[in-house]
Amino acid sequence: MDNQRQKKLMEENASFKKQLTDQSVELEHTRRQIEIEAALDKVRLRAGAMRSSSELGGASAVLFQQLNQLGINTIQTAVGIFDDLNEAMELWLTSYAESGEMVRMLYYFNLHIHPVFENIIPARQDNKPYALTILSGNEVRLYYRTMSTYLSVPKQQVFNETEYFYSFFFAGGTINVITNQPLIEEQCRIMIRFAQVFGLMYTRFLDLQKAEASVREAQIESALERVRARAQAMQEPEELKDVTQVFRNEMGILGKSELETCDIYIYDEKSRKSECWFALKGQSTEENKLVSDEFELDLHDTWVGREMLRFYQSASKEVSITMTANVYKEWIRYCEQKCETLRGYYGEEMREGTYHLYKFSNGAISQSDASVISQESWDLLKRVASVFSLAYSRFKDLTQARIDLQNLKAEKSRAENALAELKATQKQLIQSEKMASLGELTAGIAHEIQNPLNFVNNFSEVNKELLTELNEEIKKGNYDEVKTIAKDITENEEKIRHHGKRADAIVKGMLQHSGSSSGQKEPTDINALAGEYLRLAYHGLRAKDKSFNATMKTDFDESIGNINIIPQDIGRVILNLINNAFYAVDEKKKSGIQNYEPTVSVRTKRNSDKVEISVSDNGNGISQKVLDKIFQPFFTTKPTGQGTGLGLSLSYDIIKAHGGRIKVESKEGEGAEFIIQIPCSV
Repeated sequence: MDNQRQKKLMEENASFKKQLTDQSVELEHTRRQIEIEAALDKVRLRAGAMRSSSELGGASAVLFQQLNQLGINTIQTAVGIFDDLNEAMELWLTSYAESGEMVRMLYYFNLHIHPVFENIIPARQDNKPYALTILSGNEVRLYYRTMSTYLSVPKQQVFNETEYFYSFFFAGGTINVITNQPLIEEQCRIMIRFAQVFGLMYTRFLDLQKAEASVREAQIESALERVRARAQAMQEPEELKDVTQVFRNEMGILGKSELETCDIYIYDEKSRKSECWFALKGQSTEENKLVSDEFELDLHDTWVGREMLRFYQSASKEVSITMTANVYKEWIRYCEQKCETLRGYYGEEMREGTYHLYKFSNGAISQSDASVISQESWDLLKRVASVFSLAYSRFKDLTQARIDLQNLKAEKSRAENALAELKATQKQLIQSEKMASLGELTAGIAHEIQNPLNFVNNFSEVNKELLTELNEEIKKGNYDEVKTIAKDITENEEKIRHHGKRADAIVKGMLQHSGSSSGQKEPTDINALAGEYLRLAYHGLRAKDKSFNATMKTDFDESIGNINIIPQDIGRVILNLINNAFYAVDEKKKSGIQNYEPTVSVRTKRNSDKVEISVSDNGNGISQKVLDKIFQPFFTTKPTGQGTGLGLSLSYDIIKAHGGRIKVESKEGEGAEFIIQIPCSV
């Protein structure tokens, strides 16, 4: 009985212990879940507090802390965001420095940099919850060496024999952890839960990135607009220095305040020299004060210059020229020699530096940094370069305008001197043209004067005889016959007076033709003027060449009456056209065409408020090529010595001065017609 009771007590005791153990396990599990939920909440809370996408690094640091507090001992944790288009990743990494301090770093790299990241690609494609890569011995050393080389990760001195590289996936990214022990199943489940939390965080990350991109784009456009506006406002080439100041200032506002300088290099391909326009921080106490200047450099003189020259001659749009301390020293000392503003600016301490250049038309835009710049900075440089294409065009236009202005002043002086000479020469040429045309008329004038002189001589002789008869009849007392003879003498005297006036008018007309125009308009019989010059020109040619002959036709509108013109000027135009017409028909006749009858026609016609004077011929006509030039000064188709080339040019100016126009109609091989139109009321 006692044994049975003892046995029962033992069973009850065992059962009680089991219950206590189960409760303890359950309590431990509950505690663990509470710890996990608390850790997740802290990450969620950090995600909810994010105000910018860059704070994802802060969430990575919280993750690092919480995992270690949960007993998941990690060497490093990181949050990665995939760039699927470029098979790359943006990585926020958290670890302990050698000092024991927790550090955070941001990197962007291609996934093919190392198998640890390359193995992520197929695991993600197969929808696995995570990827695992195990490295041992020298593989671990090689991994950190690679990371140090490509990502500037501090080199480690102590390595674990084996390290485990986990990547737990969420939409758009991954949680990366490095441990020196494999994770147990429970730890993997915890990591998957953290990945799910980061999946929610990723949505907020994208929203923040989108908002930041919009703000950033607005900032960039505003900055570019200020650079563009200053470029467009340039009035002098030297103001390109001010444009570089605006550029440098705007780059600082956009988060590049660590820049040493912003430069514009304008490259001359012929001389292989370059102008450098720069802006840098001044050495005064004013923090935002910028100094700008420009100087010329020969790109062959320094290593940096030769690298620039190689870049200009390449197809590349961008380049980073990294300088060692010695190269940097050579470059700075060279620039100081070329530009007084730079002397003593950099001091004696020489360090490494990098020039980042992006091409634009005929040059490059550059910013100086102590390190590598981001893709965003390259994109910004590219956009600023496009703006500087405008600035350069404006600079080039202003430079050329200055050269043109200097040339213009010199040309103006030369032109004024030439104009004075030209006016004097023009007067001589016009007078020569008048005298030349008068010379052509000399024989015609002689012919025209000869007729009235013949009448004067003949009637004078007749009157002499009549006077003798008159005296005889007086002696005879035959007064009826005396009256008859006296009447004949009187009539003959009237004829002598008429033909004398005719000769006087011809002489006066020629004196007017050869003299300077009075510029005074007077009522003139245009029909008489045209007929007069037609006869004079014809008889003048006949006197020089007895073989010359031509039919002259006139068709004068008698309703025209007198019109207000400067007779000697309009007469000169008509004479020039008639002479040209006679020349044209004579040349055609000399070509030996059978049954050809040279004909020159002069026609006048009143047309509403205008008077038309037409001179036409049936000569060889004028080709279209010549038609385009006939009114140009000094253009002539006549052989050398037979024409000045001023006749039609002067005629054109005279008709324009009368408010009229002169035009020509011609068909090659059939003749030409010149038509003058003059307002009746001029």
